[in-house]
Amino acid sequence: MSKSKFFANLNGVASPIFLFIVSFLFISGIFTFMPQYVGSAYALLTPRLTRNIPVGSFPFGVAFSPNGNYALVSNSDNDTVSVVSMATKGTVASIKVGSHPTGVAIAPSLTFAYVCNTASGNVSLLNMSTLTKSLNIRTGGSPVNVVFSPDSRYAFVSNIHNNEVDVINTMQNTVIKRIRVGKKPQGIAVSPDGKIIIVANAGGSSVSIINASTLSVIRNIHTGKNPTSVAFSPDSSPVRYIYVSSGKENKIYVYDEKNFALVKKFKTLSDPSSLGLTQDGMMLFVVNYQNMALSIYNAVHFNRIKTISLPAGPINVAVSPDGSVALVTVTSASSAAFIRIKRTTASYASIAPASPVTVGTAATAVTSPVQASSAEPTAPYGYSPAYVPPSNYVAQPFGKVATVYTGKGPTAAAVTPDGRYLYVINTQDATLSVIDIAKAEVVKTVKVGSYPSAVRISPDGHYCFVVNSGTDTVTIISTGNYY
Repeated sequence: MSKSKFFANLNGVASPIFLFIVSFLFISGIFTFMPQYVGSAYALLTPRLTRNIPVGSFPFGVAFSPNGNYALVSNSDNDTVSVVSMATKGTVASIKVGSHPTGVAIAPSLTFAYVCNTASGNVSLLNMSTLTKSLNIRTGGSPVNVVFSPDSRYAFVSNIHNNEVDVINTMQNTVIKRIRVGKKPQGIAVSPDGKIIIVANAGGSSVSIINASTLSVIRNIHTGKNPTSVAFSPDSSPVRYIYVSSGKENKIYVYDEKNFALVKKFKTLSDPSSLGLTQDGMMLFVVNYQNMALSIYNAVHFNRIKTISLPAGPINVAVSPDGSVALVTVTSASSAAFIRIKRTTASYASIAPASPVTVGTAATAVTSPVQASSAEPTAPYGYSPAYVPPSNYVAQPFGKVATVYTGKGPTAAAVTPDGRYLYVINTQDATLSVIDIAKAEVVKTVKVGSYPSAVRISPDGHYCFVVNSGTDTVTIISTGNYY
């Protein structure tokens, strides 16, 4: 089969994706913030394309090492795998493998990686210590994608032309079982607990669920047409979902991991070929092959956060373990697009506090007293390095002082400048909990907007600002007595 015909039918590969987006919004006619504060503080946390890393010809599969130090990119046109250093953002090695490599995965043990060679019908084993190919494992057919069990004991390979999933014992490096699934299995993913494997059958409208203990199909789920990629919510996610991309319907199907019930289906751009999730399970990346774009969604509430335009032929995405970077292989550009999600080394102490908040229209604007005096802390909202403990403060031995129960899904917090109160946002029930630190109890619960994702307190302590990602609003709360 010619390579051009093969890739004409193969538009995506599954890759192993809550953006913790923090961005104050300009809401016309209601309130505004000074541009230097918005630009310097929160633009750092907005996904953006920062560079393109050159790799081999027709880059296809991409995978990060579990420690995030490097990524592997399979180059289908020159039968190599590029090893990309995340420290230098460049290729540090090129490893010759089999014919037309596609899917690639690195074992959680970090000692080896597998590469699917679709044209030669085998899987190459790479030694990650020496960055060399150790051997080829015969699978037959056209292996497309590979994933590992959490303990690295097994590798599961989707074989698109044999309609099978090949199970490889990684100690023996041999195929120990072939599991019959649906037509043209392509995307494949293992649940975080390693109990089930889900396979997207791109030639039909179904996904197959495999029991990892019995190595047998336990259920087939009807889904959208031409499912090409699947992904599980990671362990740290507030939800347990399975995400499936429908290549022909241009939709993402979301299922409950426990009972496989349909939770939601939502529209995306044309030909979603690959899915990726951040490690906190809050941000979903969708590669749209035909639209030459990367769409980014809230993985819990499913609203679109951003679309990033890319050169022709974006095909696969992988997200780094720390959630700071996504790499997208771009076939026409022979590169991996480097998407910065957040800057983990951001120095918040260097960011100037906001100027007064203006409330109302231009004709009726009123300036609120959110303005720092020379006696107030100069750190941004939510940070108070100038705070001095009261004179009666007694240092406690290191250890847990108390456990305070808030609303559902607490995700971010800010302390008042006097150090008396902790403001906690609860993502799942859209509330703000005010905690008296000395008493270790919730003294106030305030309803805010859908999916609150960030909280800040003004330097004078009089106002609290909550960013509501689900409604694109900011809730401004007077702290009143709770300061």
